[in-house]
Amino acid sequence: MNEQLAKLPIIFVTGGPGSGKGTQCDKIMKEFNFTHLSSGDLLRAKVASGSKDSKELVAIMKEGKLGPPEKILDLITEAMTNAVAAGPCNGFLIDGYPRDIEQGLKFEAKIKPTSLVIEFDVPDEVMVERLINRGKTSGRLDDNEGTIKARLKTYREATVPVAGHYQKQGKLIRIDANRSPDHVFGDVVKAFVTLSLNPRAVSQPVFFIVGDPGSGKGIQCEKLVAEFNFTYLSSGDLLRAEVASGSEKGKALDADMKAGKLVTTETVLELMKAAMDKERASSKGYLIDGYPRNVDQGELFEKLVAPCAACIFFDVSVEVMKERLLKRAETSGRADDNEETITKRLVTFDNETKPVLTYYRQAGKLHAINAERTVDQIYADVRRVLLPFVQS
Repeated sequence: MNEQLAKLPIIFVTGGPGSGKGTQCDKIMKEFNFTHLSSGDLLRAKVASGSKDSKELVAIMKEGKLGPPEKILDLITEAMTNAVAAGPCNGFLIDGYPRDIEQGLKFEAKIKPTSLVIEFDVPDEVMVERLINRGKTSGRLDDNEGTIKARLKTYREATVPVAGHYQKQGKLIRIDANRSPDHVFGDVVKAFVTLSLNPRAVSQPVFFIVGDPGSGKGIQCEKLVAEFNFTYLSSGDLLRAEVASGSEKGKALDADMKAGKLVTTETVLELMKAAMDKERASSKGYLIDGYPRNVDQGELFEKLVAPCAACIFFDVSVEVMKERLLKRAETSGRADDNEETITKRLVTFDNETKPVLTYYRQAGKLHAINAERTVDQIYADVRRVLLPFVQS
């Protein structure tokens, strides 16, 4: 066997059709630089190649049956060898294989033992619903209700015992995949950590900036960026910039926002990570404004992006904030700068923010700054809090 291939970790990924394992594998590839090999994709590519055995494979797949084990193992072996030659590769995700215990034994005898088995667990009825919806646009031959049910039956009969086999070896990690992709991936990261594999880290400190509308946090962030070369990121600004870019994602976001739909946490995190990666080489730290809006968002950010070094809260009384915002209304021309709307915004902010502040206070990361003073007095306190985190 290839010497380099022998050193790389191999993770078997299992889960019924529609369990979301493809989405998770995409995330793993980006965060851990693993190569994803799907037995189904390899078979479909073989069929598309028009080789002499492609007709036989088409008939088998239409019936919802598994491909020939020897053929699949040959395809996987070839793909792994090619991936190592192309490099760089930190490891392999083998998706949809082994389909039974015997295949697993043959794989490990021919290549090497697996390091871990991750099972994405989703109820059958949820997987059927997901696949039927996917079939409306996928164009895949096997995305029809009859074939879907046959595939699930095959999966349950042939594949589930594989999980039991690896569970006895202490290699199985079962993840509840009937949740949002970000929640699921948070558990995937934990699984990789058991192998001492960590996602791409953000080495610079990350600060959550919290303050009511009119708290003056914008001015303070400008001063921090100028002095420390921090990167300022506002979730609202990132969303507006993506829409303005005219990208496919931007068009979809624009349509959702116009329809009154909430932007998903997953989308916001994706934009945040992309913006942070772009500035990673030159930035000394990140000021995250307008995020998290709740504790769950903060926990996901720290799992998937980077830990929060400190949470800076610009504390201003309701009366002072109303006065500031009404003063701004005299020249801003903003439709939401009126007393009724301002009051509603402040109540919403207070309700959303209290649990976040409590969470970071208990974590020892909250720094409340009296923001009813002059700009320079406030900045002196903010600077004192952040200075220990600044890299020399």
